[in-house]
Amino acid sequence: MKFYKDDSFEFDNQTITIEDKLGEGGQGSVYLISDGTSKYALKVYKENPGDDFKYNLKNNIAKGSPSKSFLWPQKYIEFEDGTCGYLMALRPSNYSSFISYLTGKTVVKSQRVLINWCIRLVNSFKQLHERGFSYQDLNDGSFFLDPETGDLLICDNDNISADKTNLGILGKMRYMAPEIVRGDEDSITKSRQLPDVHSDRFSLAVILFLALCMGNPFEGECLKKYTIIDEKVEYEMFGSNPVYIYNQFNASNRPIRGYHSAVLNRYPQLPTYIKEAFHKTFVDGLSDRENGRVTEIEWIKLLCKYRDELMTCDCGHEYIFGFGEKKQNTKCPYCKKITRRFSYLQIGRNRIILEPNKYIYKSHLDKYSGEYMVPVAKVIQNKNKPNIWGIQLKLDNDVLIKDSLNNEKSIDKDGVIPIVNNLKIKFKEDTLGQIFVIDVDNSI
Repeated sequence: MKFYKDDSFEFDNQTITIEDKLGEGGQGSVYLISDGTSKYALKVYKENPGDDFKYNLKNNIAKGSPSKSFLWPQKYIEFEDGTCGYLMALRPSNYSSFISYLTGKTVVKSQRVLINWCIRLVNSFKQLHERGFSYQDLNDGSFFLDPETGDLLICDNDNISADKTNLGILGKMRYMAPEIVRGDEDSITKSRQLPDVHSDRFSLAVILFLALCMGNPFEGECLKKYTIIDEKVEYEMFGSNPVYIYNQFNASNRPIRGYHSAVLNRYPQLPTYIKEAFHKTFVDGLSDRENGRVTEIEWIKLLCKYRDELMTCDCGHEYIFGFGEKKQNTKCPYCKKITRRFSYLQIGRNRIILEPNKYIYKSHLDKYSGEYMVPVAKVIQNKNKPNIWGIQLKLDNDVLIKDSLNNEKSIDKDGVIPIVNNLKIKFKEDTLGQIFVIDVDNSI
């Protein structure tokens, strides 16, 4: 079924008017429509996608979205010619495509915002997988981001199906797991290995690497061997012989200087624990798809740790001091200025750098919480004395603080905790924190 501007049809006792064409892909077209009171996006398939596809689409609509980040199909529509489509919410104008970010057209406000986007991405797929679904077709065209906040939207959700079930879409080259590219035999079904949760995890790591390093994890020196990148070459690079560009045991495919500048500049600034997670998935995970790939909850914990440890230099760049690194960043990697005096709050194993507009999240105070984006406190500046900072609380209970002289004081649940060296904080009976102040200039 194909529509043109100002075409209309009847659906649910309403007249639907085609206002514009938003885009077109291999499967179908997406239109801007109106029912007279509200506007939606309508995806219409070019051909009849088949009964299994239609059943899966209807089932997904009935079950509902696993997360608010998904632009989930809302209503199913079948047309007289046997084709079908579905309604979904419109993408707000403040969201840019992930491709726009990768090509430099969209600039994300800060590294912390980018990491927030990554956390939301991983958490959305965690929720999807927990519902028994797999996405099966992760690629750079599937995602949108708000460059100011790090909010996420995921589109192209019509191919999502129950894990171990596939409706014909294997994925996009450069993002597919190698066993899917090769068409390996499934150890259980003895038929072709189809996309599932494990292949999703591989593709998810590719997207994260692209987001943090602005390059594909398997495109390096190997590119010099080929005059043209055709299907045969892609099969070798991403299927039969993929070599991670930072493989510790195989240096044959390192990034090319002058060509992969973004990766060469960004990768060294990643924390070791993030580098190790990529190495595990892109090296161990090539042969051990079930145990060698970092899981969603593992990624979330690592990314939250990365977000907590970010500090902002006076030059405006963000970097990590590197608490657990072999060598700390006693100077800003960008302007080379000595790392300023800084404070951090330790809660259990979490070390949260304290600086204005930095948040403490619900998951910090409850290790069993999945609320990684719900703030319960924020670092603020004194309006009259900007050099004085405090932690503005937004809790359900008061907290108790104790200074280095063992003087105790109760702070209201919406009060402000002063940032003082060695200050101990009792958030709850089983949740304790302590503030530390580090003066790098006097310790080197």
